[in-house]
Amino acid sequence: MVQRALGIRSERSDDIPLIIQWLTQMRIVELIDENLPAPHGNRQGLSYGQLSVLLLSYIVSQADHRLCAVDPWAKQRQKTLERSTGWSLSETEVTDDRLGALVEVLGKQQDSLEQIELELGQHLIRAYALPTEVGRCDTSSFSVYHQLDEAEASAGILRRGHSKDHKGHQRQYRQMLGTLDPAGMPLVSSTLPGNGADDPIYVGVWEQLAAVIGHKAFVYIADCKAASHQNRARIAQAGGIYCFPLPETGQVPQLLQSWVLNPPDGLEPIRLPPHSPEDPPIGVGFEMELGKLWQDPDGSSAFHWSERYLLIHSYALAERQMQTLNKRLEQADAALTKLSAKLIEDRCKLQNEAQSILKRYRVQKFFSFEFDSLRMTDNKHSEHPKASKRAKKATEPAVKKHFFLNFRRQEQTIQTAIQLAGWRIYVTNAQAERLPLAQAIAYYRDQWQTENGFHRFKRGKLPALPIYFQNQDRIVGLMFLLTIALRVFTLMEFVVRRNLQTLNSKLSGLYEGNPRRATERPSAEQMLRAFRNITLYHLPNSTSESTPLNPLQQRILALMNIPEAIYDFP
Repeated sequence: MVQRALGIRSERSDDIPLIIQWLTQMRIVELIDENLPAPHGNRQGLSYGQLSVLLLSYIVSQADHRLCAVDPWAKQRQKTLERSTGWSLSETEVTDDRLGALVEVLGKQQDSLEQIELELGQHLIRAYALPTEVGRCDTSSFSVYHQLDEAEASAGILRRGHSKDHKGHQRQYRQMLGTLDPAGMPLVSSTLPGNGADDPIYVGVWEQLAAVIGHKAFVYIADCKAASHQNRARIAQAGGIYCFPLPETGQVPQLLQSWVLNPPDGLEPIRLPPHSPEDPPIGVGFEMELGKLWQDPDGSSAFHWSERYLLIHSYALAERQMQTLNKRLEQADAALTKLSAKLIEDRCKLQNEAQSILKRYRVQKFFSFEFDSLRMTDNKHSEHPKASKRAKKATEPAVKKHFFLNFRRQEQTIQTAIQLAGWRIYVTNAQAERLPLAQAIAYYRDQWQTENGFHRFKRGKLPALPIYFQNQDRIVGLMFLLTIALRVFTLMEFVVRRNLQTLNSKLSGLYEGNPRRATERPSAEQMLRAFRNITLYHLPNSTSESTPLNPLQQRILALMNIPEAIYDFP
């Protein structure tokens, strides 16, 4: 009532000017407009690049990707958006049909998306002096509830496949991210069909990363699915450097057992960098150097190169694995003991139950069993009231064979498993001076950086799920925009953390209920949350006033190298 009587109107500005400033510095408008085809000639209003900035501002600020909610949000903040961007917004500028056309066009232009990512990545590396020593790749699956007929499903990305979220009954698509350390910022991305294998994509991602980074001297980190012989050969042949853990398949378990049980003299203690000699080691390790040969599938050429096999023993991993093994052995022992107390006529049934127990607790190689039998008399005979006494006397009791289980632990196999606990093989073609044992482990332990991006897509502040689009091109376009939003988050964190490290300082005031708590690694979510409740007031004399920035907000802007003037609305 007071507001109406005074003629003062207000709207929430919050973090919108800050988000738009980051998107402007990233040159999102120019890159999208230069690489996407122009809209229909009769269409008026904002370009695809400008619409992308408004949609991204909504997604980052509201943690929501619903297109239908953007229009009312924008109308409630129209002056803030206009003054932050310098554009004039009409009544129908950000309706859901226009935004739907935007994400659909993005989803159909795969070549354009790759070019945008190439130019965007190169710009960010130059503009923010990003380190380019380590690149990563990983994938994750995103499950949906869509019901599609087989013809429609076979032509799109929504397929049934191995789900990393254990939702194999649902259709899904996969998202790939190629990121740059230490920010974890995506450089390349792709939305893939849900039923494909990850193995074939890693070489292509390495090539894209090399193109964006501008050189091949970075260390390429990925999980064991990337470690096929062909992938390693192709990356090495192209001049790349890789470090992958080997999968525990094929001959790898035999190699691991042979090397671990007969190690060279003098195991090297491993301390993660940065460290001092007084720090306790996290494990020990040694390395073996082997020459490798790869024959081109068409037989036209062969490639020889040298690899280092890094055998690492982690004390913490060994302890966890031994605790888990002992628990499984005890559970299997109790179940087998209970089964051995039974007498069962059907030997096959008894054998199947025993094997089922071993499989359930994954201890097949740690137990052996055999079956003994007893001949038991079945005293049951006919008690029919009309049976003659003479017939009853002539009936002899039946003798049946019953089986019971004898089992024992394979102590030698268990002892070998305990000796191998905590050991793993990593393979790299990097020289020891470039990638020593400790550094290789430190790099692989930072694989959470890519996983953190997937977490933001699934349960964090950049939610891709649940997906409401039925049009699969729109799903691809939305995921591309979400990877741009993820770049905003990771770039914010990198710049602020680097400046805090340079100043040897920490940032306090981000934790509600504990304002004195300080951190040297603030998250983007925390910093954006600090800009809540900034209000733009429209006064009766046609001027505007904004809520003054508090000291925390001023310091965050200074650490981001962004002027406070973005909140000074003329």
